[in-house]
Amino acid sequence: MTKIVVTGVAGFLGFHLARFLLARENTEVIGVDNLVRGVHDQALQSLTSHKGFSLIKADLSDESAVAALPIDVDYVYHLAAMNGTQNFYERPMDVIRHCTLPTMLLAEHYGKHARLKRFIYAGTSESYASTVTRFNWPVPTDETVPLSIDDITNPRWSYAMGKMHGEVVTAQAGRAYDMAYSIVRFHNAYGPRMGDKHVVPDFYARARDGIFELYGYEDTRAFLYVDDAVRGTALIGETAACAGQIVNLGGAREITMLELGQLMLEVRGIKAEINCHPSPSGSVKRRAPDLTKLRELTGFEETVSLSRGLELTAKFYLDDELVGFGA
Repeated sequence: MTKIVVTGVAGFLGFHLARFLLARENTEVIGVDNLVRGVHDQALQSLTSHKGFSLIKADLSDESAVAALPIDVDYVYHLAAMNGTQNFYERPMDVIRHCTLPTMLLAEHYGKHARLKRFIYAGTSESYASTVTRFNWPVPTDETVPLSIDDITNPRWSYAMGKMHGEVVTAQAGRAYDMAYSIVRFHNAYGPRMGDKHVVPDFYARARDGIFELYGYEDTRAFLYVDDAVRGTALIGETAACAGQIVNLGGAREITMLELGQLMLEVRGIKAEINCHPSPSGSVKRRAPDLTKLRELTGFEETVSLSRGLELTAKFYLDDELVGFGA
């Protein structure tokens, strides 16, 4: 029996990763979440009914709560964080707290007391933003890009700074405790049940009211559908060559936000004019991952096209369909 801890299990990636792992035989998943930002909805209820799943409600910024987590496990996927662009600006102190303290406590807990096959940390492409903007670093960017902080007074950096902190903690805990680890730098994973503070669900939420708006319409991103994102995450976590490595995980297609908006309308057969707004301060103009390392180490290739992924996501947000949740 393989035992796996997934933190942030009530959130977007954590929920989908737990579902993916539970589809395997002889796998037990221990989900951990404080249920503050994650949603205890019908989908999560169906997950908790799975015989191989158990849920621990815990605040991972609390040392005593982390100390009580089981140590007889094989893998820890640390995905818990406070994400969402609106949160960066509206709740920066909460973002910093939940992106730093849990990683410190978890890395020490599992480094000191367990012998994991792997500790997998969820990094972010936001960490590349300052270097790309300030130093005109090439895009797509690879994992050797030096990381920097453009403006410590801009609340947007609350998230990327916290995530960079987590990468340092993970790597140094790996050294200090001889703990195998991998760092996954996610690039714009999207899909059903990701909340409403990201570009795709936010666009569809507005579309429900007949409002078609986009911010940063000239900016580019590369999107990866959640099924591919969690498959890639597990692949990085379990591939021997990825131990001690930082690996980009994202889509291969770089697209402007305006093109994304047009495609979001197209998959629904909607004809409408999109009202375009500039980017928030600090938003990077281009972001796309160099996937060479990912492909060489794991052989990963995405399987869900952007059009198909947006179609499935739209069904969830516009038709209230629990796509792929067995509901």
